[in-house]
Amino acid sequence: MSMLMGQFAVAISIVLILMIPVLYYLNTHFYAEDLTDVVLHYGIRHPDIDLKKDTMQGLFIQFFTLSGALVIAFFVILKFVPEKLWEPFYMTLASIKKFKVENGDIPKLTKGKIAEFNQLNQIITSIMAESVKSYQIQKEFTENASHELQTPIAIIQGKLDNLLQDKQITRYQAEMLQDIYQELHHMSRLDRNLLLLSKIENNQYKVFSKINLADQITLMLPNLDSIAGDITIATNFEQKNLILQCNSTLLESLLNNLIVNAVRHNTFQGKILIEIKNSHLMVSNTSDEQALDDTHIFSRFYHNPRNKKGNGLGLSIVKSICDYHHWYIHYYYEKGYHSFDIDFETVPSEE
Repeated sequence: MSMLMGQFAVAISIVLILMIPVLYYLNTHFYAEDLTDVVLHYGIRHPDIDLKKDTMQGLFIQFFTLSGALVIAFFVILKFVPEKLWEPFYMTLASIKKFKVENGDIPKLTKGKIAEFNQLNQIITSIMAESVKSYQIQKEFTENASHELQTPIAIIQGKLDNLLQDKQITRYQAEMLQDIYQELHHMSRLDRNLLLLSKIENNQYKVFSKINLADQITLMLPNLDSIAGDITIATNFEQKNLILQCNSTLLESLLNNLIVNAVRHNTFQGKILIEIKNSHLMVSNTSDEQALDDTHIFSRFYHNPRNKKGNGLGLSIVKSICDYHHWYIHYYYEKGYHSFDIDFETVPSEE
């Protein structure tokens, strides 16, 4: 509106300046014509009035009065009329800002007198309804598919357990059955991880609580040590009272995945270091592997070409959990250590 106001003022000024000769002609040949005729008719040689001066003064008074009136009128129109016209649009914006597809509540948009805004509201309502429907279908499919897959996998694993205990099978058959059992276990873990990722992306972990990070890690250390085996887990909690507002289930999953990843890609009798300082969590591990590709390391099913252990979803889950809580995770490699640094305060700005 400011640009429009400036352009209008310039255009009006140019038009009025161009009209000065016309206004002058009208004043001298119509408004002051009779007075000029009287002066000439009676032969008044030195009248007390200066027709040209008075005409020019009247002309410029009209010019500036008309210009000021037009500018004021245009300012009032631009100030108040658009606010009233755009009021339904801003009401629609306020309504859709509160819309969350996971809640399933579609806001009721107010119907106004402007046909275009009413049409916009109808389209937005239709889009929100389709989004909610698609979300519900995807959510139900993911949960049902995961549940239906886990049941036959559990049945097959149970029957394989029975077969492995049968003394009549040969050693070769036992090895084949053991391989099948491992693949089924891998499939079951893959299914659970994909379901977890889907739930995170669908914003299904809404319960948040305050958790002391150092206490949480200390509580999990016995289980983490059993996972690590011959690998030493060392801790350095410089900040012992780092309180996180987060989902406890997701935080536990994040820590588990980071430690499992550090164990999986470690060396024999290697070391894992867990540090908490300056609102950062750092998990580092020794490794014979070279630096990883930090542009793809958090992608789903990404594997180090030299080490394809796991299903390639652990770090993807970690990244999704960090994004869900608005934390920033960074990977770096230094002096034989692979490190993951989670910043619980700073979120990088999007360029």
